[in-house]
Amino acid sequence: MNNQNSEINVKNLCSRKLWELLKNAEWQNNAERFAIEQELSGRRHYLRELKQLSSRETMH
Repeated sequence: MNNQNSEINVKNLCSRKLWELLKNAEWQNNAERFAIEQELSGRRHYLRELKQLSSRETMH
């Protein structure tokens, strides 16, 4: 994915793509990461995985 000054429009991406972006840390800043997390939460997809990912990151 091209990361040069392109904002991610989370509304236009499928849940699977959003999850892959989040899981693989392919977001440019915390605002994009938050937008991805909020969109997935709102869609109620990957809720368990989001919780696990968040808990792993707080352990580091």
